[in-house]
Parts: sequence; C-alpha cells; structure tokens
Amino acid sequence: MTITLINSFIVAPDKEEEFLRTWRSTIDHYATAPGFLQTRLHRNTGLKDTTFRYVNVALWESIDAYHAALRDFIPAGQRVPGVTAHPGLFEVCVEVNPGQQQSAP
Repeated sequence: MTITLINSFIVAPDKEEEFLRTWRSTIDHYATAPGFLQTRLHRNTGLKDTTFRYVNVALWESIDAYHAALRDFIPAGQRVPGVTAHPGLFEVCVEVNPGQQQSAP
C-alpha cells in the first residue's frame, strides 16, 4: 500500500537557505532509495498561520521502504539547528476526483 509522508517544518528565518540546501541533499539520498515514488516541498505563502514555513509531501511504496531509507541517515529536519520537523506517515482513507460526489467517509 502506498504511504504518504507529510513533514511540516518550523524554520527560523535566518536558517531558510541552509534548510533548503540540506533538504535537497536529503532528497538526493531518498531519490535513489528503493520504494521512493515522489516528493514535493511546499512553501507557506503567508495566509494566516505561518508556523510551518515548509511542508514536504512524499509518496513511498510502503512504510517499510520509508523506514529502510532512514537507516543510517539523518534527514534535513534533524541536521539544521533552528529547524524543527513534525513528520507523520499517512494512508488514504477517502479520495474524491473531479465530478464525483462523496456522501460519507
């Protein structure tokens, strides 16, 4: 089953460039890992709550593939002082596509 990693980051303003460089090196590692499917890093546009400056959404083939990629590797959110990561692994429980109606979860 495909799993989604959603990782929200609190990034101190003076650490933004370092965070982005380190995040790219993290993705270079993950991009070659078995089971990695895709990632997108989102930057907060400043609408209301800006606590989480960045949010990464990544797709993995399985929870096991994600955990295997973490073995002996420290991701960006743990390598940059002034950055706090809030990761979670999620599975799809409801999906709605254009033109579909969803009556119950």
